[in-house]
Amino acid sequence: MDMVRRFSRYFGETVCLVSGEWKRERNLMTAAWVIPLSSNSPLVGVAISPLRYTHQFLEKSGEFGLNILSSEQVELSQYVGTVSGREEDKFSKGLFAVEPPRKIRAPLIAGCFATMECKLVDSFTTGDHTLFVGQVLDIKVNREKSPLLLHQGGYYRLGEPLGRYHP
Repeated sequence: MDMVRRFSRYFGETVCLVSGEWKRERNLMTAAWVIPLSSNSPLVGVAISPLRYTHQFLEKSGEFGLNILSSEQVELSQYVGTVSGREEDKFSKGLFAVEPPRKIRAPLIAGCFATMECKLVDSFTTGDHTLFVGQVLDIKVNREKSPLLLHQGGYYRLGEPLGRYHP
């Protein structure tokens, strides 16, 4: 694969699992292309290929869970990112615990750095992905955990502080 096609590897990002539920079926996928879009009206965007099984869950249910993995959940990221929900029910393997959501139907994953419950407010095609825009209805953060980071194909945890951002 040439450098242009691999450009996304040069961005550091938190590792997120997008969870969805539709017609009593649940699915979970690893998503690296997640971005906060607004803070006054809390919005988050997640880019998902229409080829992914989870795409239909968000499109049809109108909601999703966003699970920001902790640095202790590398194996979970690998598993969810390499197995398709079309072929295997990821929730039936007992590899992770589920937390009940408060505002949506989509399940949340226990042990994460943070979880967000999102209502779909917009979506549009951008390149070969759909950008789903969710209004954050609820958020839980475990400040005792460190987020799992992905950079150039490797997993990392937060390291040495280098200073604070002063806008």
